[in-house]
Amino acid sequence: MLAVDWNVALRYASLVAIAYSVDPSADYNPATIATIKTAGFSYLHTIYGDELATDINPNIGKIDSFGFLASSDQGELVAIIRGTVTIMDWVHDAAFLMLPCPIGHGTGLTEDGFTSVYRSLRIGRSNSDPSLREAVSAIFSQGGITTVTVAGHSLGGALAHLLGLDVAFNTPCRDPQVYTYASPRVGDHIFASIYNSSVPHTYRIVNRQDVVPQLPPILPLPYEHVNTKYELNPPPGKVAGTILCMHQLATYLWLMDQLAGNNTWQLTKGCQPRAPTTEAAFGAAGSTAVAG
Repeated sequence: MLAVDWNVALRYASLVAIAYSVDPSADYNPATIATIKTAGFSYLHTIYGDELATDINPNIGKIDSFGFLASSDQGELVAIIRGTVTIMDWVHDAAFLMLPCPIGHGTGLTEDGFTSVYRSLRIGRSNSDPSLREAVSAIFSQGGITTVTVAGHSLGGALAHLLGLDVAFNTPCRDPQVYTYASPRVGDHIFASIYNSSVPHTYRIVNRQDVVPQLPPILPLPYEHVNTKYELNPPPGKVAGTILCMHQLATYLWLMDQLAGNNTWQLTKGCQPRAPTTEAAFGAAGSTAVAG
């Protein structure tokens, strides 16, 4: 199993945080591009795509920005992909149907919503603009780029796994590295097996209290996670135990920050544990009961 450097994992997660800071309906502005530059990368393109459609929230025809492509002076190309609030609608839908993986013949089956969004990812708002994979391939082929790193959170993690395999299969870069945070399962055992052999430099980071990585379930359809899992374990009482708090990127950043021995990232205000009220504190001090 590959060793994970938590500071490196934090670096790519912080780029995903930049993608989250952009209004999905808006273009990247000079201030955001400057922030990417401060992080050590030069902005190249915005990644656009069709929002995740669910029974609860169809989002028909809704085109959003999903992240960006950027390069470093050291020859690294990064593809950064954010998540979406509709992932929670997807969780509630609980349909989890499968389609043939869009990357190539014999690569198994993948979840239909993720597959549809991935097919739509492109560099530009028009359907005629180059696909994300085509853009990565073209940039790599121009020279000056020696490595490709893909990173994403939540739905973006699922899309990052699809892009990682697509890059390995269909671009001159045969050995991309992939960092995902809170990714759900993407496909069946065939997809996972082919992915694992084709994209070995994968770091799938999971909060053990997060429900999204536990989906889709392995039954009745044969969904299977890709390698390699690195588990985060929130200390008791340190993070509010809501579904949203356990899933959001800020919590992942804080947990990784703790493992790295830093004190840079903070939990969002609503996810910090509440201090007990005076009455609650008095009751706790005076009680001999053990919470179970």
